Amino acid sequence: MKVIILGAGRRGLLMARQLIAEDNDVVLIDSDPARIEDALSRLDCMGIVGSGMDVEVLKSADCEHADAFIAVSDSDEINLVSCGIVSTEFGETKTVAAIRNITYTGQAGLKGALLGIDYIANPDEEAAKSLHAMIESGIFGNAISFTRSDLLLFTFSVKHGSPFADKHISALRGSMDAEFIVAAINRSGTVFVPSGTSVIKVGDTVSLVAKDADIDILRGSAGYFRKRPKSIVMVGGTRIAHLILKEFPPETRTCVALVDRNREVCEQFASHFPGILVLNAAITDDSVFEEEHLASYDLLLSLTDSDELNIITASYAKRAGNMYSVALIRDNNNYVRLASMLDIDAVISTTEATADSLLRFLRGDNVSSLHLLFKGQLEVYEFTLSAEAEVCGKHLKEIDIRGKGIVAGITDTDGRDVIPTGEYLLKAGETVLVTVSKKHAEYIRRLFD
Repeated sequence: MKVIILGAGRRGLLMARQLIAEDNDVVLIDSDPARIEDALSRLDCMGIVGSGMDVEVLKSADCEHADAFIAVSDSDEINLVSCGIVSTEFGETKTVAAIRNITYTGQAGLKGALLGIDYIANPDEEAAKSLHAMIESGIFGNAISFTRSDLLLFTFSVKHGSPFADKHISALRGSMDAEFIVAAINRSGTVFVPSGTSVIKVGDTVSLVAKDADIDILRGSAGYFRKRPKSIVMVGGTRIAHLILKEFPPETRTCVALVDRNREVCEQFASHFPGILVLNAAITDDSVFEEEHLASYDLLLSLTDSDELNIITASYAKRAGNMYSVALIRDNNNYVRLASMLDIDAVISTTEATADSLLRFLRGDNVSSLHLLFKGQLEVYEFTLSAEAEVCGKHLKEIDIRGKGIVAGITDTDGRDVIPTGEYLLKAGETVLVTVSKKHAEYIRRLFD
C-alpha cells in the first residue's frame, strides 16, 4: 500500500515503523520540521513539512494515489478536518483518524460516518478494551487474547528443569495432557517458526497457542501460575476507569474499589456505579494502602493521567502485596520497557492500542486482529476466512507455508476452538490464527485474506 500519515509523533512513528516493515510506501506529514527530520533519520520513508489541512501539501504527498490517509496528529480538530478534505478531494483514498475528544463522537460512538471518515479510533476506548480483555482472561503480561476466538497465545521462557527443555515438539505434544501448537521460538534474538522436529532448549522464549482450559495446565508445567482476580482496586477516576466499570456485571463491581483525590470525581463514580467502594484520597498518601487494606486486593490498575504516577503506583502495589499490578501509559512509551524491571505485571499503552486498532481496519474486513511478537519479528494474524480465500476448501497439509508460518489455531463456525492437525479442512467463515515471520507476512496475507 501507499500510506500517508499525518503526525510524526509517537503514534505516527509507531504506525510508520510497522507499515514500512511490511514493505508499504509511507509518507509522513507534520508541521514541525524537527519531527520530520527526526523521523527521516530513523525511518526509510518520505517526509513533508506542512499542514494536513493544506490541499497543496496533500497533493505533494501524492494523496490522489494513496491507498490510505491516517490522521494521528496531536489535534483532534486537525485530524477531523484533514480527513474531511482527503475524503472530498481524493475520494478513492481510505481515511482513518485517532480522535480523543468524545464531543465529536458522543459517548456511545457514531452511528454513521463523520466528515466522510472511514474509521475513527478513540485512544481511551481502545485502551479500555485491552484492559478489559486482560482482566477477563485472568492473564497478565505474557498472553494474548483474540477478537473472534477464545484461544490464547502464551509466551514464556524455558527454565532449567522445565518439561519443555530439550524436547522435540512432536514428542512434547504427545507427553502432555493438553492440546497446543508451538507457534514461535525466540532463541538468543533469532525468531523462527518451528516444525515438529524442532527442539526446544533452555533459555528459549516460546509462544504457544492453546484453549483457555489447557493454558492453565501448560502454564503450571512451565512454572507460571494464574489466578483470576476476584477483587480490583482502580487508581484514578478517568474515562478509562469508567469504560471498564461499564463492562463489569453488577456482581463484579461489588468487588471493586476506586481511589481518586478529586471529591467531585468520586461523587460521580459513586452515583454511576453504586456497587463499588469509592475512596476520596491521594494514592501517594502513605496511610491509604494500610488503612484501606488496598494491598489485599488481587489486582491494582493504575489509570491516572500521569504515566509516572501510574508506574510508581503499580510498582509499589506489587511490593506491598497485590497479586497483580497493571499500569496505563498515555504519553511516554519508554516506560513500557521499564515495567518488567519494576515487577509490574503488564503495561497498557494507549498509543499502541490505538495504532493496533487503526492498522487492523486498514488491513481489511478479514483481519480481525494482528499482534506483534519479539519486537515485530513475528506477526500473529487472526483471519476470518472468506470463500474467496486461496486456502479455503483445502486441508492444512496441502498449504505450503512450511518455514514461513503456521496455522496455530482455528475457531469453527459453531464457535468450537480447535488445535488443528494437517488433516483439518478449512471452511469459509472460520477464524484462523496464523503466526508468520515478518519477511513472509505478505505471502501469508495473500493466501488467507
